[in-house]
Order: sequence, then structure tokens, then C-alpha cells
Amino acid sequence: MARVVYRISLRQLTENFLRLRQAAGSCRLMPVLKYDAYNLGALRIGAALKAAGAERFAAATLDEALELQKLGLPVQILGLLPPEEIPEVVAAGIIAPVANMRTAELLSAEAVRQNRAVKIAVKLDTGMGRVGFQSDQAAAAAEKIVKLPGLTPDTLFAHFSTASQPDLWFAALQIRRFRDTYDELLRSGIDFPNRHHAAGDAILKLPDAVKAPFNMARPGGTMYGEEFHETCRQIVELTTVVGDIREIPAGGSVNYFRTFIAPRPMRVAVLTAGYADGIPLALSNRGSVLIAGKFCPVLGRVTMDYTVADISHVPEASVGMEAVLLGKRGDAELTVREWGRMKNTHAHEIWCSIGHRAVREYVS
Repeated sequence: MARVVYRISLRQLTENFLRLRQAAGSCRLMPVLKYDAYNLGALRIGAALKAAGAERFAAATLDEALELQKLGLPVQILGLLPPEEIPEVVAAGIIAPVANMRTAELLSAEAVRQNRAVKIAVKLDTGMGRVGFQSDQAAAAAEKIVKLPGLTPDTLFAHFSTASQPDLWFAALQIRRFRDTYDELLRSGIDFPNRHHAAGDAILKLPDAVKAPFNMARPGGTMYGEEFHETCRQIVELTTVVGDIREIPAGGSVNYFRTFIAPRPMRVAVLTAGYADGIPLALSNRGSVLIAGKFCPVLGRVTMDYTVADISHVPEASVGMEAVLLGKRGDAELTVREWGRMKNTHAHEIWCSIGHRAVREYVS
């Protein structure tokens, strides 16, 4: 048995994707598979999503985009495009992001040099304040860009900054800014066949983000069960094994810095996983694991390779038994969301922190 197993349900992923596709109405879906599909395995995740009806994929970097092209669907890069990557982007036929005029000019020059046409995705900054043409300048910039040789307008897109928050007034303002820019472009005779602003949270919370002029949406973390638990269930579980069982006397301490002192004699399990495998240090003396379907509190600090849990109330626990770090057994469940709250972060960071020595298993 592997020390740590990261089990990914392709069936639950597909169910989540189909629910999002239904919520997106007439919008086509472009799943975001950046950072190896949030560290879940881009090719396996992408193949399942392609079978479920995904029409293209989104990546953050050139290397990611080249890997995703193996799946046979168009790939768009979402972020900034370093100048040194432009020749390969043009040669590979990747949908290239344009967030500033310099990138547009370099793409055009390279497209002419290679005698190719490159599809471009013009990025609007409707309020994210990070990358893209600001709303009051975007239409004028896009008019200049589409006149450059070798560039084919493919996509107009932007990012929400607050769509996951309870108050959606600013997200609504971002939608209006996008529409105003797009309308101005249409009046100038310029159109982009693909237009998207919504990620998964906006698909489920902002109906206007999946209506005209938008005809595409790009679910990411929501597909994997990050939020909206009632709509998209968690697709992962992380398990380890009981490596040893020890008796701790009253007054005995557990792990570095003696942050836990046993108030009574205790029976504890030493689990063969630690923060190198992705267990947040924030679970020290706070989190729980599931052993024999029962919640077992984490004792002391989580260390690089081991975590200690109280099994005084689990007499059936034995060496070699499975310990669930994330996942469900019976009515008991441990979620990525809970880990995020304890770490004061969100699910993306949890997924991206799962260590490479955790063996990936895909369940279909």
C-alpha cells in the first residue's frame, strides 16, 4: 500500500461539469486546466472533460498549453505572454493572449515572419486591476490591434474580481463595462467570435455573465468541488496509512516544540503523511482525520513526513489501516474547504500543495 494516495473521481468531475454546463445555458465551456489541472493531472482531467463536451481548454503558460494540445482541442493561454515564447506560440497555433500593445506588435511581426495567422484573445481589465486593457482604452486599442497583419480576432475576455463574494454589485459593473466595450467595437465593425468573463462561481451566481454578449465560460476550481458544495461535489480524497500505534502517558508530549501535552494516557496513531504531502501545518492541534470512519483529532504539530492522531476512542485501529485525510466515509467527511478555512486560504492553494510523492489514482 502506498504511503499516501491522492484519489480523483472522474465520474464526479463529469457530473460537476455537466451541472455547470446546464447552468451556463447556451455558453460553451472552456475548462481551466492550469498548473496541471490544479495539480490533479491535466491530461487525465482534460480527457474526461473532452468526453463530457468541453470545446477548448485554458492554460496559464506556454508549457501547459503545449501539453494540453495533445488532447486535440484548441487551447487559449489566459495570462501574460513573455516575448521569448511568442515564436513557439505562433508556430504551435495556440490562441495567444494580448494584454498590451507591445505583445500585439510582437505577435504580428512573428506571424508575418512565419507566414502564419495567429488567433488572438484580447484581455480587458474591467476591474480586476491586474492584466489587460482598461475599459476606457480597450476599444481604441482593439481597433489598432486587429489591423495588424497576421492577427485573427478570436476572443474577447476578462476576469471577475469579486464574483465569489456575497455582494455582487462590482461584478455587475464589470459586466456593464465589458458590454460597453464590445458594443463600441461592433459599431466600428469589429467582432470577436468568442467572448467570456465567467469562471465557475459566476456561472452559478451571475446569470448575466452567461447571457449575450457572452457565449463561453471557463470553469476552474468549481469543477473540482471548491465552492457551492450543493452543486459541485468534491472530486478528491487523500488517504494515508497508520504506520505505528503508540501509548502516550499522561504528561507526555507529541512532536516538535511540545505543543501538545497529553492530559491523560492516550493511544495515538502515527500516520505516514505530513506537510510534504500537502497536509497544512495549520491542522496542527486543530484538524482531524478519519480512521475506521471516526474523527480522530490531530495531536501536536504536523511534520514533514508524519502526523499524529488520537485514536483512544478507536479500539479497532491497527497498523496498516487506512486513514482518510480528505474524503468521506459513511456520514463523516473532511473537505478541501475546511482545510482552506483552517489555513486561511482557499481550495486552489490546497490542491496545488499536494505533494508529488502522493500516488495519483483515477476512479471512473
